[in-house]
Amino acid sequence: MIDMNSDIDISRFFTWWGQELSFLLPQKFRESLTRGKSFLTIESVSNKAKICYINQDEEVLLGLFSFDALAKEELQEIIDENSQYKDAEVVLRVPKDQSIKQDIFLPVAAESNTQQVLTYELDKYTPFNKDQVHFDTIKFEKKKDASHIQLLLILVKKETLQVLYDKSLSLGLTPHFADSENQKVISGDSASRYNLLPANLCKKSDKTPFFIMLGSILLSFILLVILFVYPLNRLDTGIERLKRHTRLVENVAQEIEQSKKGVDFLYSTTKKVIEKQNELPAMVDVIDTVSQIFNDETWVSQFRFVKKSLQLTGQSVNASSLIELLEKEPIFHNAKFISPVTKDNRTGMERFKISMDVKKDKPKDKLNKDVE
Repeated sequence: MIDMNSDIDISRFFTWWGQELSFLLPQKFRESLTRGKSFLTIESVSNKAKICYINQDEEVLLGLFSFDALAKEELQEIIDENSQYKDAEVVLRVPKDQSIKQDIFLPVAAESNTQQVLTYELDKYTPFNKDQVHFDTIKFEKKKDASHIQLLLILVKKETLQVLYDKSLSLGLTPHFADSENQKVISGDSASRYNLLPANLCKKSDKTPFFIMLGSILLSFILLVILFVYPLNRLDTGIERLKRHTRLVENVAQEIEQSKKGVDFLYSTTKKVIEKQNELPAMVDVIDTVSQIFNDETWVSQFRFVKKSLQLTGQSVNASSLIELLEKEPIFHNAKFISPVTKDNRTGMERFKISMDVKKDKPKDKLNKDVE
């Protein structure tokens, strides 16, 4: 089973992973990434400065230089002619006989603040106290279920380091950090990194190229986001606008459809009214036709038109002949008496009440078509 309490250093995995995949990057880009991982070391040898250029692949001796103005000028010319030397970190390397390294063990509880603990308890592990030396530590991997942590303590006397620092300044070189010949910091290995030089004496690296690169990456990312997001946003806006336009068109179409239905209803209703009107002749024509059929011996006292049926009430000298006269007219059909014919003693004429169906006379051409 996996021990969930174990410490896993993920940074080492990513460091290895990056190193294995670095060959995929262009040469110039790899060189820009390795800047700052190369060192320009200063060692004091027989009252002279031994200057070396060290990176992950090689170690180049620039020469031995005296601590004077002429040597300073010569060294600066060498550095200015090579951009790799200019970009390298300056390391002040303390000689073996002027530094001490020692393994120490601390309780696990002190792991989060080892520097503070050693500051107060330095005299328990070395012959010196915190006011006499500069020191730093390298942490070893913690053993499983260990109750203590193992540290490698490296220290140098303050006076010794100050003398070496002043000599470095006399050559025009300001150290970024200091290590010991007893425990060299390895280029490209962050686990071996430590610093004997106080923070106020360390040269601050120029962060301008880093910020330029970071700004370029950020700008590229923003442009990439805009390149993808802006067209999608425009597309969403266009789709939303098209949807609104579609809804408006649908509303207009519905209004037009409702108007069309209203027009169709009016048309059908009007057509039915016209058809109803065309089925029956005009009442004026009916009365005129009746007046032409009946002579002066017949008069009508009442006209009543109900459901396509015309009822005539009146008196005539010869009422029985009226049915024949009415049947001769095309607009009258099924003429008949609806009450007995009686004689009026006062006038001497016959009373009648006739009912008949009334239909409009069709034109002859239409009749011919119907017959065909």
